Amino acid sequence: MLNVKQLTIWVTLLVGVTFSCTPDDQPGSQPDNFDRKAMLSHWADDFIIPGYENYHQKLLNLKASAQDFVSSPTVASHTKLYADFTEAYHAWQWVSKFDIGPAERIGLHHFTNIYPADTTGIENAVQSQNYNLKLPSTFVQQGFPALDYLLAGKGNAQATAALFNSNSSYGDYLLNLVTRQQMLTKEVLDEWKNTYRNAFVENDGSSATASVNKMANDYVFHHEKELRAGKIGIPAGVFSGSTLPHTIEAFYSDTLAKSLFLESLEAHRKFFAGEGFEGNPSGNSFKAYLDYLGVQKDGKNLSDKILDQFEVARISAEGLPDNFADAVTNQRQDMLGTYDELQKNVVMLKVDMLQALNVKVDYVDADGD
Repeated sequence: MLNVKQLTIWVTLLVGVTFSCTPDDQPGSQPDNFDRKAMLSHWADDFIIPGYENYHQKLLNLKASAQDFVSSPTVASHTKLYADFTEAYHAWQWVSKFDIGPAERIGLHHFTNIYPADTTGIENAVQSQNYNLKLPSTFVQQGFPALDYLLAGKGNAQATAALFNSNSSYGDYLLNLVTRQQMLTKEVLDEWKNTYRNAFVENDGSSATASVNKMANDYVFHHEKELRAGKIGIPAGVFSGSTLPHTIEAFYSDTLAKSLFLESLEAHRKFFAGEGFEGNPSGNSFKAYLDYLGVQKDGKNLSDKILDQFEVARISAEGLPDNFADAVTNQRQDMLGTYDELQKNVVMLKVDMLQALNVKVDYVDADGD
């Protein structure tokens, strides 16, 4: 997706809207003896590691179908490959916000989902067969956006199969992309399971570098910059003043962007509520922590207001056209309405929740709260 961390300065020049950053209720007076270690254990064991295991398995499936397609490019093998691509892309939505520890160290997000794809750079890499996917300059030439272009941006299944049949360089590039994605993810998963899980749980203090503080910042950052801005706001022209349909996630796949957004929104909701990943046990998370502190807003539990707002945002998004490019072009006001509903939770998460948890925002903010 668009590298929103790098866009914050640009956004400052374009946005004149500022929201109030003052919560209207104070945190509860109960001393904070909340069991952070139990919450960190739940996050690691019931959400993060299972989420990465699922995502890695989807990438293994994608790799196998990519090998089959490259060895025999047909409409049938393309159909299987594209189905595995969409499953892996959805699985990514459940772990993309955990830009902490090994994922942060190797830059997994940047190598996986920076969009829009640089199609000129991709074509140059394919034709020259001379590229280095480890370079930051190639973030926009790999990952899911590049796969989206190669699988859905070259015509229908028949045309794509014909292209791969006529030029083996496309198949070589495709396999390199998928293999790199799978290997990077395996590195992150292995580190979580072998060493980082225990370090993450044991770091249960309240300093800026403690696990809860870092996870809270990563969670809020992803909601604000990736879910709200990247998937909705930037394409809808919130920051530029005009629509930018080419910046939509999975631009070449017609209706995929909407389902990816809804998947990511549900992943955010479940993590906040403390629900485990795909049948894993529920446990303490941000909701339980806020309830323990007795945090209220407008006479209601802050956690309940946040969960209610997740539902409002979901309903708003489901009312959008299945094709987000059509939504941006023909129903921009509805797209902006969804952005506004997401923004309401940005305020409650970033201001009310982080203040209640005594967590300081650790990233540059330039578009207001």
